[in-house]
Amino acid sequence: MDASAPVGPASRHGDLNRRWVIIGLLFASTFLNYFDRQTLSILKPVLKGEFGFDDNGYANIVSAFMITYVIAYTLAGRLVDRAGSRISLTLFVSVWSIANLLTGLAQTIGHLLACRAVLGAAEPGNYPAALRAATTWFPDRLRGIATSIYQSGSATAAVIAMPVVAYVAARWGWRTAFVLPGIVGLLWAVAWWRIYRAPSAEYAPHPPQGEPGRAPWSQLLRHPALWGIVLARLVSDQVWYFCLFWMPGYFQENLKLTLIAAGLIGWVPFLVADLSGIASGLVSDRLVRGGHTPRQARLRVLTLTALLAPCAMLIPFAPGVGVVIGLFCVVAAVCQIWLFNVTTLVADTFPRTSVASVLGVAGSFGALGGLFSSKLIGTFVGSVGYTPVFLALGCFHLLAAGILRYFLRFDPPPLSEGKTN
Repeated sequence: MDASAPVGPASRHGDLNRRWVIIGLLFASTFLNYFDRQTLSILKPVLKGEFGFDDNGYANIVSAFMITYVIAYTLAGRLVDRAGSRISLTLFVSVWSIANLLTGLAQTIGHLLACRAVLGAAEPGNYPAALRAATTWFPDRLRGIATSIYQSGSATAAVIAMPVVAYVAARWGWRTAFVLPGIVGLLWAVAWWRIYRAPSAEYAPHPPQGEPGRAPWSQLLRHPALWGIVLARLVSDQVWYFCLFWMPGYFQENLKLTLIAAGLIGWVPFLVADLSGIASGLVSDRLVRGGHTPRQARLRVLTLTALLAPCAMLIPFAPGVGVVIGLFCVVAAVCQIWLFNVTTLVADTFPRTSVASVLGVAGSFGALGGLFSSKLIGTFVGSVGYTPVFLALGCFHLLAAGILRYFLRFDPPPLSEGKTN
């Protein structure tokens, strides 16, 4: 049974107010999710001196995070569909916040590696739990903007993490930069546990008695839309991981910018990505209200956005820094619009009781693509430079759009009745 059951009667007016508070809390958890994972990379030079590891040791720490992240994403999605958003998200945020806090208390590289592995195991649960909460509280016509708002917490964290972490570390030491966000996360978990409730029966967009129960894996794996979404994420997420992990280095190594100069402009593509993602949610919701089915609306936005993706191919040939930044803004915007709308597409296609499971599988494949592509990019950059990388990145969203449209044209098989949470 979902632990988010309402406590006493709730008025429609109270539900309308509560749903936006819930989206605000989900924005905050997504912000903390990205902020906490970026702290290590920002403080990499300091930690190398503190613990005496080299770049290979740093790569091992990153791999510890990514491997548990890939594995846990699918498991977290299923846990959310069993326990509901209230219990599961409280658990996930508490665990990753404790892991982040303990990172600040680490005394050896082994402690550091273990903390990052636990962080990677807990952080992916944020996304299926948030999607299930948004699906529970928001109808089709508002779901695009709702999911876009909370997902924008990721790019917002990417915008401000570097200056905030740098300031805290310089003022109070690097350990504080891990401990403070950990404490904030634990406070967030308390607030979520106290505030989150399921909507009242008269208000709920998906009354529990009117939907199928949680579908078994044997049913989900035969659903064409699942494979379309999974394969599209496997292909398209690689571009976003490039923006997160390789774009700052490209500014410094290829554009010859100093660390300070790169920091002054490196946040711009993420801000543009944030605003574009939110705008795309408004557009797709408008299409729904205009008569399109939710799936048609999301697919139209995704397809049109994919047409801009080849701008990535122009980056190595751009004549100046301003043009490069502009092209990266387009690429980052394409990535966020895709992440936001594919997530909403999951909610439009699958019943509330299974959306977390589906998103969990899709997220695992997306992270797996990012893990493998990062290794391949390192090989290519070291031998032939960035040009072939950008040429490939420019094709990925077009390929993903073709995959989605192919698989979503099939009529889905009915999902059998199962246990409803």
